Amino acid sequence: MSAVQIQASASGAGTLTIAAPITATNRTLTLPDEGGTFVTSGSSTYLTSKIQPVTASAASSALTVTLNPTVLDFRDSSLTSGTVNTRTVSAAISMVVSSGSTLGTVSATQSRIVVIALDNAGTIELAVVNISGGTNLDETTLISTTAEGGAGAADSATVVYSTTARTSLPFRVVGFIQSTQATAGTWATAPSTIQGYGGQALAAMSSLGYGQTFQDVSASRAVGTTYYNTTGKPIFVNYISTAFANCTLMIGGVSVGSITAPVSFVVPAGQSYSITSTTLQKWAELR
Repeated sequence: MSAVQIQASASGAGTLTIAAPITATNRTLTLPDEGGTFVTSGSSTYLTSKIQPVTASAASSALTVTLNPTVLDFRDSSLTSGTVNTRTVSAAISMVVSSGSTLGTVSATQSRIVVIALDNAGTIELAVVNISGGTNLDETTLISTTAEGGAGAADSATVVYSTTARTSLPFRVVGFIQSTQATAGTWATAPSTIQGYGGQALAAMSSLGYGQTFQDVSASRAVGTTYYNTTGKPIFVNYISTAFANCTLMIGGVSVGSITAPVSFVVPAGQSYSITSTTLQKWAELR
């Protein structure tokens, strides 16, 4: 007769072992703390975590990002189909951002690099993109990539890079890394944050007002100076000048026109912003 044994670790995860007759294959069901998807590998069935297992490291001036074994659901490669394709990443996969490739980051300025999984006809590959480039990452469309090249020339924030160029593939955002490099493209400092997506990670990254407060930053701001939104989320800026004069706004290196102060505007994650005007009276930001 079969027997059932349950073991639990200090962290709360547990193992449910169903002992079968000696002549049969035992089956092991491993239960992590978070719910997820059942995956069978060999004689074991696993319930994968909702938070994707992403790692990253900097060495020899290059950045390596890795997605560890997991299961991902992808939309179909045809936008007119609602079919869901479940893919198993049975072994860790990695991508290298070569020395010299800036990904559009700025020296001595915190950046956030999004890690993407591509479904290449059932084979999962990794890609990366700088969040400041404004790429649509809502997973409702298909994505095309440019080969990183391995020679330090992947320098655009608006381009999605992968080891091999791909065209119109389903994708999933699986995490992000946050780092500040003294020299853009010289990946010498370990990431300050590595976050796999799941739970509230996506909402926290993308939502204006989520976990933010208004702050008076007048003492640390000056007109005609370029600043960067390094919070990883959109911020809201409110500016008042002493003379209610015209202001010229630059966001992401693009002039968005002139307007009489006071003025309010949103700065997307990772992008630069500046105000050219007369003497400032108040500068506040929701961040």
